[in-house]
Amino acid sequence: MVSFAPYAAAREQPKGADMNNDFIEIRGLCLPRRMVLQGLASLLGCAFAPSTLSAAVQSCALTTSDIIGPFYRFGAPFQTKLAGPNEPGERLIISGKVYGSDCRSYLPNTLIEVWQANNAGQYDTDKPGNFTERVDFHLRGMMLTDQQGNYEFETIMPGRYPVPPNLPGLEKYAGLMRPAHIHFRVSEILHVPLTTQLYFKGDPNIAHDPWARSKPSMAIDLKQDGKFLHGNLDIVLDNSQAPPS
Repeated sequence: MVSFAPYAAAREQPKGADMNNDFIEIRGLCLPRRMVLQGLASLLGCAFAPSTLSAAVQSCALTTSDIIGPFYRFGAPFQTKLAGPNEPGERLIISGKVYGSDCRSYLPNTLIEVWQANNAGQYDTDKPGNFTERVDFHLRGMMLTDQQGNYEFETIMPGRYPVPPNLPGLEKYAGLMRPAHIHFRVSEILHVPLTTQLYFKGDPNIAHDPWARSKPSMAIDLKQDGKFLHGNLDIVLDNSQAPPS
């Protein structure tokens, strides 16, 4: 066990020391930053240097949430090939991992729902908010991550479309052309469910979109891989509301 006892008397910050860089205050005690980080590394069973651990903590961020949009429908089939062979559009593969909030723990058996417009910007329904409409599912699917938290699905590049008129709460955005995007809902039993949208770097509509423009981390690069475009999106879920173990 790491002991902080030798530093119990160090209640005053040394003159000239920068609290943000040299010392950390814990329950009224002013402790050297390096000692605290070394203690955390030992408790976590890590062999990280303090600078490495500090950088890892600072770079770990939860995946940004987004609106669900008007065309979500519950009950899409379990499938990882969303687009059939005759579906118009550029072929696209999206893959990634789902992590816990420490950005290190893989989350197996996580449920991922995805849905999108076709290459003409049309969904399989034109009835916003009708989540249980009984029509065939198209360009939608559900899947589970594997034991290492991996997921992958095949689809086509979604088309852009204008925000429909008369959507409750979104009336002022009617006619605004949205950037190409794919919707995600990600659920794991011990983590807060996430609803978000994936965008694509270089899309000129991102800069004017009230949702996409504030989420640069959700815009990914695409690389050509044979006949497919390939993109990667890793997802980090929040477990702050998980019950105690």
